[in-house]
Amino acid sequence: MTVYSDRIMGVLEPQIGHALAQSALRIKCKKLGIAPEHITPETLPVLADDLYEPLRILAGDEFAQVLVEQIKAL
Repeated sequence: MTVYSDRIMGVLEPQIGHALAQSALRIKCKKLGIAPEHITPETLPVLADDLYEPLRILAGDEFAQVLVEQIKAL
């Protein structure tokens, strides 16, 4: 993992647990065609937006919006 993937995990893990956070990050990176170790400042907002829908399904719109904004602020 990289600085960005570690930071994203730091946002997600306390809220949804390690296994789910790691799975969500890997699945969304794969969908976007990037490896977690290749997340850059340019790909971070796109990745954050792509995480919104599964987070919304998991715990609601407000929960998802807060986490996406935290990730974008990294």
